[in-house]
Amino acid sequence: MGQERRQFYRVEKDVALEVEVVSLEEVTRSIQPSQFEVSPYFELLAEVQELDKQQQDLIASIAQSHPEIAALFNLQAQKLDTITRTLASSGLKINHLTKQTINLSEGGMQCEVNNCKPGDYLAIKLIFSNPLLGVLLYGQVQRIISENTDSQKVAVAFYQMPESCRRLIAQRVLQAQTRHHDAI
Repeated sequence: MGQERRQFYRVEKDVALEVEVVSLEEVTRSIQPSQFEVSPYFELLAEVQELDKQQQDLIASIAQSHPEIAALFNLQAQKLDTITRTLASSGLKINHLTKQTINLSEGGMQCEVNNCKPGDYLAIKLIFSNPLLGVLLYGQVQRIISENTDSQKVAVAFYQMPESCRRLIAQRVLQAQTRHHDAI
């Protein structure tokens, strides 16, 4: 049962990814990596996403007694979301990002990373598409899964992940599981 449950909460996701091996000292300096060049729009997108979660609960409450007002708030939220995503997509720095399919869970991921070994700490810039969303977080290499001459596949556990990142990743995993379940 434990293995089945663990697999249920893992999904294959296409992402843009930038990873850098860092020291423990760098990890302890900040809750989120500062190694990457990010635009203010990248951070704006994450903040707006967090506010959207809070807003949806309030709109659901309003909708029970005032459906027209709730519909208006939903339209305003969609308008703001469209503007924010347009700004973010035009301002994302993608110089060192690679596109790859990762195996993702709320607690970690499997991905291709070069030049690392078990125990290494990683600074991770992870960008999802549709809808566009980016997170900055740390991870620790748990094991090397496979090696070849071009790259190695590694298992990474997220390390001291901010709650906001955990919620966003959990939401992505659940959305992917729901889409997969609906397709069956």
